[in-house]
Amino acid sequence: MKKRIVGIISLVVILSAYIVFRYYLFHLHGMKEFPLYLCVIGAILIVLTGLIKNDKIFPAITSFGYIVSFFAGILFEYDYGEGLNSMWIIWLICFVVTVIIGIIIQKKIGN
Repeated sequence: MKKRIVGIISLVVILSAYIVFRYYLFHLHGMKEFPLYLCVIGAILIVLTGLIKNDKIFPAITSFGYIVSFFAGILFEYDYGEGLNSMWIIWLICFVVTVIIGIIIQKKIGN
């Protein structure tokens, strides 16, 4: 149990962030499905690496990346009008970049 604590905490953080982003901050982005898609991808990565492989760095970076990427999307979004904006693109790209950085750090440093 102790060796999986980082994975469990990371999973709780990303699921909590999903609830906050999807329901309480819905007025900022207006998306119903996209936050769920990113959360499911992040949760699967956390379960595979944090709970099964017992990695410590990658799950934390993944949950951190989900949160930071959301705020980067809010900060740098561009509204095209008629309900179209670039928030989801920025959120996706930042999240993918964060996951890739997490993979690189995990490979270099390890547990």
